[in-house]
Amino acid sequence: MKRYLALVLLMQSCWPIDLGKRKDGEFLNDVVRLDEFNSEFDDYNPDLPYNKSGHTYLTFSSKRDRKDVLNLVSFPAQFTYDKRLGLEKYSAGGVQYDSFVDNGALEGMIYRANGNFNVFGPKTLRFGRDIQGDFTERNFMLFYADDSEGDMQIRYFLNNDKGITGPFDFDILNSEKDDGYPSFSFAGDKIYFSSNRDGNFDIYELSIPRKDGEQVTPESLLHPGSYKLRKLEALSSPYDDKCPYFQDGMMVFVSDRTGGFGGSDIYYAKFENDKWGAPVNAGERINTASNEYRPIFPAATHFNYHLIVFSSDRPGGKGGFDLYMTGLVKK
Repeated sequence: MKRYLALVLLMQSCWPIDLGKRKDGEFLNDVVRLDEFNSEFDDYNPDLPYNKSGHTYLTFSSKRDRKDVLNLVSFPAQFTYDKRLGLEKYSAGGVQYDSFVDNGALEGMIYRANGNFNVFGPKTLRFGRDIQGDFTERNFMLFYADDSEGDMQIRYFLNNDKGITGPFDFDILNSEKDDGYPSFSFAGDKIYFSSNRDGNFDIYELSIPRKDGEQVTPESLLHPGSYKLRKLEALSSPYDDKCPYFQDGMMVFVSDRTGGFGGSDIYYAKFENDKWGAPVNAGERINTASNEYRPIFPAATHFNYHLIVFSSDRPGGKGGFDLYMTGLVKK
């Protein structure tokens, strides 16, 4: 009984005091610069997986180590719920939440992925949590793209009970041009990515036939027996449309199409009634005359709005591209 009470007190001491009151989140209107993670070098292409009780880890591309090329870095992170929502580095201590279970494997994958070339757009995927698969088996993946062979190619690692394997080429997505930024539906029936195989960058969709409730496996995701690949004409334009990120029936991406505020802007579109709505510019609260890049929104179930993390080279940062966070739209 004493051990049980001690565990309860320990868990309460690690729980954000206001989380019970703020679990739905107060919409974050401010654009918050994530200075605990930023450096004087380029920091962009973030990935922020599903989090439990506000704990997660932030993975992104940075020039801080090799200076001349982008390599992946990752930090345990936690949301803070003070006067304004924040995201800061997590200091070990207290309860270790399940969002950190695969962090050791992630560090090993990152070490193997990095090199004297650019590594772009990390995307972690855990079966049973980020995608409809068996959560009793350890199937944790890291997707990214690198230009080690000249053009950008999408690659991945897999960590299961046999350990880390990879890197492997994601052949069903790759072409002889630049391909990157894969994003996945929870049902595992859609994979979105960007490619310049037709000239400028466009957004593509790979569809995999699935039965209702089908448990997705690494094999059926990476090597499906059949699939269809198409350009998403509703989201693409004659300009560069890049970095799609899909979550909860919404897509965010960046584009330098006409009508924006300058450079690359953040856009979003909703999938309703089996079709994509017209892309909407996120507006001058988020976009600037500088470049905004690779927006993501994690599956943060304790917020009633889409929280996005993105990068920008706007003035006022630590240098080059920096990471920022804000609210996008209500769910």
